[in-house]
Amino acid sequence: MAEMVSWFEIPVENIERARKFYEAIFDFKIVDLDVGGEIYPCFPNRDEDGFSGALVQNEVIKPGKSGPLVYLNSYGDMDLLLQKIAASGGTIIQQKKEVAPGFGFFAFFEDTEGNFLALQGE
Repeated sequence: MAEMVSWFEIPVENIERARKFYEAIFDFKIVDLDVGGEIYPCFPNRDEDGFSGALVQNEVIKPGKSGPLVYLNSYGDMDLLLQKIAASGGTIIQQKKEVAPGFGFFAFFEDTEGNFLALQGE
């Protein structure tokens, strides 16, 4: 079965500020991909052989709390990731909380651009 999220785009007002935030919390480099002459700062996928999403700055979608809720995989220590989010300028909205026994944990946060996002994992 395929991953349920095939691609995501996180709207931003400031590409470099958002890049710095996500690189700091996830410890990876966002890669600039040229798509039809437009640069997309892309998140590497887990196998590092492609991309899973991008930061976007355009007139179509704007940062904020009213868009779809995307759950990002914490891939490890969610508590450490929440500390990195706070230290990198994000805001923790909901601390780590158990979904249900055996189903892992989740947390909500706001990134530096005002987007409301979630983490899911252990």
